[in-house]
Amino acid sequence: MILVDSGAWYALSDPRDRGAVSAAAAWNRVRAGEYGRAVTTDYVLDETYTLLRMRLGTHAVRGFRDRLARSEHLRVVRVGEREFEEALDVMIGHDDKRWSLTDCTSFVLMRQLSIGSAFSFDRNFREAGFQLLPAD
Repeated sequence: MILVDSGAWYALSDPRDRGAVSAAAAWNRVRAGEYGRAVTTDYVLDETYTLLRMRLGTHAVRGFRDRLARSEHLRVVRVGEREFEEALDVMIGHDDKRWSLTDCTSFVLMRQLSIGSAFSFDRNFREAGFQLLPAD
């Protein structure tokens, strides 16, 4: 499995994004099953929908939601109360890092599900001990 982060979703949605070309190539590898099933979280989707809304408008949100609904390659995991509290502990316990709560929820769920890679442009995942796709 591989976790898909908001920066990757955004790059796949905006062809003008600086990561769009590498994101498209990476997504082809993910869709081909090279990393197993793609996983994302409700927190990552919240972040993605907000980013799309602010930068591209509601039409981009609608299009992204429709693409996700048709996807056969994606599992959406919900952050529960236990994962939320654990993520908050991770964030507080690493005051030397600038990790968002959303990233920390991803880290917690990745560890729970034994996911070692993230499709992300966020180096925080590497700092937390995960591999990045695309590699920087």
